[in-house]
Amino acid sequence: MTRNEILNLVETTFPDYGIKTVSATDVNKSAYVPNMKQKEIFEYFNIDPMDRRQNIQIKELFTNRTLTISYYATLREGANRSPEPRMGLQDLISYLATGDEILFTHDNQNIFIYNLSRSTDYEIEENIDSQIDINLLRNRASNINPHPNQVSQTITTYPRNNTLKNYVKRRSNNSCEMLNCNYQGFQKLNGEAYIEIHHVIPLSEGGEDSIDNTVALCPNCHRAMHYAVNKEEMKQTLLNYLRSL
Repeated sequence: MTRNEILNLVETTFPDYGIKTVSATDVNKSAYVPNMKQKEIFEYFNIDPMDRRQNIQIKELFTNRTLTISYYATLREGANRSPEPRMGLQDLISYLATGDEILFTHDNQNIFIYNLSRSTDYEIEENIDSQIDINLLRNRASNINPHPNQVSQTITTYPRNNTLKNYVKRRSNNSCEMLNCNYQGFQKLNGEAYIEIHHVIPLSEGGEDSIDNTVALCPNCHRAMHYAVNKEEMKQTLLNYLRSL
């Protein structure tokens, strides 16, 4: 997603947010100075750095990572200058650099941070929806258009060889070929057990449509091959299996 797409998602999800570009002073003094909008987020939770120094846990958007920051007020040099709220970098020290755009937001329950200058491969919307307060998520879900517009898309597909597919199903006896999977498929109308066919190395990445690159997988293992955190390990397990045949 682009920066604007992420911001649009944040704007339509959270009640408020603030963005600031990290200054050289923030980094050199190891003390991030939030801007007005960001300070308002902490004020919402009655967090007052003028009252006392506080250690606060904040969550990073799109991950399960929790960062700890110290929030305090410091006196500034010069006559009649009021104390300035600052954040001790602590867990932020490796999180920001001069010129980065730092976003703070909240869901009425938690404070979130995100570095807009860092690239990410996260499933953006899915990860936000798994993090935010369920009441906020319900409000979003209740206000979506119940009659979405139809969108036409051009999709590149690879025709599958039925002979190869049928051979792999016969080879596996319609069972999952993932090691230690005990899947018992439901029965289709034709009496066969349901099973799915998967190219271990995707055709889009140069994999072959051949018996040396094709396995039968249950729906769960098939989805795991696309999305699981250990999908590369699973891929190697299947490649080893195919070499052993």
